[in-house]
Amino acid sequence: MAKTQVNLRMDETVAEMAKHAAETRRMPVNDYVAQLIRDDNEKLRHVFLAGAQHVLDEYGDLLDGIEAA
Repeated sequence: MAKTQVNLRMDETVAEMAKHAAETRRMPVNDYVAQLIRDDNEKLRHVFLAGAQHVLDEYGDLLDGIEAA
């Protein structure tokens, strides 16, 4: 997979926290940050899909009726 360079600016304390967390996990900081972003997006995807399922469960019959009209 092609890689794109992104420059981040963060407080020195946050940067040290990221370095420490990455070291603890035995991974490069780049991989650690990328994993955090993937995890965050996966959580958002799950919340969206759960919300969409709720709408379908609650209003599916109504939506089917509108579509049929």
